[in-house]
Amino acid sequence: MARRADESCVNRVILVLAAWLACGAVSAQNAVTLGDLNQRKAPDYAAALLGQKLTVSGTVNARPYHFPNYTILTIDDGVNGASLEVRGADDTRLDAFRPGDQVSASGAVSAIAGMNTVVVDRVSLVGRKQPPAAVTVSLAEVWGFRYLSRLVRIRGQVQAVADTISGAYLDIKQDGSRPFRIFLPRGSDQPSANLAMFSMGDQIEVAGSLFQYKLKPPYNDGFEMLAVPAAVTLLSRHSLVPLWIVGTALAIILVAALVFWRREHRMSLGRERLRKTYQLGEEILSASSAEAILQRIEEALPGILDVTRVRLYTHNRSAKTLDGVRVDTGEPVSISLTTPPAGPQAGAVACFHYRTLLVIPDIDRSPFPMARQSASSSQGVPGGPKSLLLVPMMSQGEVIGVLELDQDDRTRDFSADEQALAQHLANQIAVALRLMDQRTVQEQLFRTEKMAAVGRLISGVVNELQTPLSSISDLARRALERYHGPADRELSAIAGEAQRAASIMARLVSFAGAEQVEARPVAVGDLLRGLIEFREGDWKASGIKVRDLTSREALTVLGSQGQLEQVFLNLLVHAEQTLAGAPQKNITIRTSVLAKRLLVEISFTAQAQAGNPEVTAAILGVTRSVIAGHGGEVRLIEKPGAEPRFEVELPLSQKERQAAHMAASRVPAAGESAMESSRRATALVIETDETAQRQLLALLAARGYRVVPVNNSDSGLELASRMKFDAAFCSVHAPGLNWVELSERMHTRVAAFILMSDGYDAELSADFEGDGRFVLPKPIQEPELARVLRQVEHPMAKVIPIKNGVA
Repeated sequence: MARRADESCVNRVILVLAAWLACGAVSAQNAVTLGDLNQRKAPDYAAALLGQKLTVSGTVNARPYHFPNYTILTIDDGVNGASLEVRGADDTRLDAFRPGDQVSASGAVSAIAGMNTVVVDRVSLVGRKQPPAAVTVSLAEVWGFRYLSRLVRIRGQVQAVADTISGAYLDIKQDGSRPFRIFLPRGSDQPSANLAMFSMGDQIEVAGSLFQYKLKPPYNDGFEMLAVPAAVTLLSRHSLVPLWIVGTALAIILVAALVFWRREHRMSLGRERLRKTYQLGEEILSASSAEAILQRIEEALPGILDVTRVRLYTHNRSAKTLDGVRVDTGEPVSISLTTPPAGPQAGAVACFHYRTLLVIPDIDRSPFPMARQSASSSQGVPGGPKSLLLVPMMSQGEVIGVLELDQDDRTRDFSADEQALAQHLANQIAVALRLMDQRTVQEQLFRTEKMAAVGRLISGVVNELQTPLSSISDLARRALERYHGPADRELSAIAGEAQRAASIMARLVSFAGAEQVEARPVAVGDLLRGLIEFREGDWKASGIKVRDLTSREALTVLGSQGQLEQVFLNLLVHAEQTLAGAPQKNITIRTSVLAKRLLVEISFTAQAQAGNPEVTAAILGVTRSVIAGHGGEVRLIEKPGAEPRFEVELPLSQKERQAAHMAASRVPAAGESAMESSRRATALVIETDETAQRQLLALLAARGYRVVPVNNSDSGLELASRMKFDAAFCSVHAPGLNWVELSERMHTRVAAFILMSDGYDAELSADFEGDGRFVLPKPIQEPELARVLRQVEHPMAKVIPIKNGVA
């Protein structure tokens, strides 16, 4: 036992001595760091220390990689790496080392396809430590010298799978990177890699040593990884459907869901908007006035159609205007249909004339003269609207007015659904206004029935009073005849008052009596003078001065005495009430004859305070229906600087017309035309062609006519409603109201209506001429004009047709 212990001690001494000798021999060589070993030199990037003998040390980071002719062992020092090489298939010195072994190796620097290696002469184990951990890097970072021979971990998508004599390999890549090769060497202790489990598109993770394989200089490329099959991990399988297809499908599904949701949301909003609109329409139909309608839609429409302001215009037939409905007590807006102002009001007139909905997304780019500056000045709104929607209010094919919707905050285009809702609502408003008119007529009929009942009651009372009043008058007259004395004056007073009371009773019977008798000639002058006498006492008490300018000629119209008395008495009483607070109280009553019609004018002082518009409208409404039944018109004329006046037009009876014709057909003096013999005639010319207009003006002026030219039918009709014309000349091409309807409307306003056609048209002349209507071919020839004017001046003369200028 002692002998064996001695031998063991001797062996240990020998080993230590051998190690010391080995260390001494190694230290005799040049020792370098792994960083120095990896140095490259330009331009071919070959090893800077190529061929030199040196010593390196480091920690083994992977098992040896076996190739047919050499074996590689990779080491690193935590910062840099190196590859130790032994050549020959039977050299197994490197197989004894495992990851974590600290080794020292000496040998000559060499290169394998650009990769720096140390062909070791000797290698020894100097210690043991924890195996180095793989460094996780991206594919972009492995393309360089930094991680050569170090243990790294990478991820990527399989791009290619192949097998060679030396081993198998995988090509992987990441988004935006170059394909990177992973080589799995086939060695004596390494089984053949089974890559059948991997396919294109699979996501894998690999841990291995970074290596280089570049056959030709420069050696700055050809980086790859050396790994063993066990180091390759499958992360996820490639889907049979490409990811971009899946992503596209998901995107399509999401877009479709979004579109469907938006569509459903929009339909829901549309249904809610439709429900509110129909509810608003029902509320409008039950409104009591246009002001109530405007107030309701002002409250509801901004939330339904996203507008900031609502305006409502109704058509005034008599004044040819669009009258703005107002909820407040501000100045009413009235837009002339013939000469509209600039601004949104021009668009309202265009909407009325064209009978169609107008959408103006940007008012500054509107075809109408309605820039925002004009809009602000005309509407009294700072800045004015930016967008407009103008909707005609239609009822039974007739335009009742215009609904205006303003957007002040931004420019916007109204969608087709919004336009349809606005048109529906406008039509509902038109129907509501029509229903109001019908209710007004029904109320008037009800009041008429009540007045008829009151009239019958008054008639009964009057009949009872007429007998005692007649007896009082007879007794007073007999007493005066029989007795003379101090009581004569009192008896005369009794007889006079009894006669006056009887006269009042007779007038009450006339007012209250039923008007079921047929029309009879009524002397309007006598009727007016009787009413003046009837109201004279009250007027004197109120300080009202009356000017009676009624004609003393017997001007008669066909109609009802009682109804006409009621009409004129209502107008006189209204004028009297209007003058109640005026400093000057004057009423002027005038009659005149113009173009076969009797004109009665009742004017009162301009200084009078404006009456209640509602009362005035009621008075005109009642009187207009009565006068229209007599074939006439009634209107209120109010102009700045002039006295307001009522005008009542009535057609003269046939007897009066014949008298007027006889006066007009008297033989004129030498050098005087028939018209000039009584007064200077006035003609209205409706013509757009300036050449034809100037020619006709010259011809008419030569015959002593006063001429008023206009360029559209609407203006001509408005002038004819305000002025008296002896003749109206109208072109068949005049814009506005067509000439057929114009001739019908002007038939009772002018003595003659002359239609100017393009050349001679026998069929037109045969159909149109007659009863004060004539046809003149253009260009106008003086003989043809003279022929027509003779018929105008002498209505009883025989009509001689002219064809092609020959009588």
